[in-house]
Amino acid sequence: MAEMADAFEQVIEFDMWERVLAILAGFFAPTVLQNLLGGVVPDATDQREVYGLAVVAGGQLAPKYSTELSLGGGVYTADAAAERFGVKGTIVNAGA
Repeated sequence: MAEMADAFEQVIEFDMWERVLAILAGFFAPTVLQNLLGGVVPDATDQREVYGLAVVAGGQLAPKYSTELSLGGGVYTADAAAERFGVKGTIVNAGA
């Protein structure tokens, strides 16, 4: 029973949720970046994956939460690539 209490203690710990929010910020950052730069950059680089990779690289410059921001950008990049190559649709249809 002590193991269950330890697990719940981890769930309610503020530091864990702070890291989750940093990852979420890294996931949303490419969309914000695309909205700000869309139409300004050449069409060849105006792709969702490019913005995700920019956040992965830029996240490493953050003084705090560099790993979390880059992780969020990486998940965004993987999601965008999966959608581009049809993998995401295949996975969604497999569960139907």
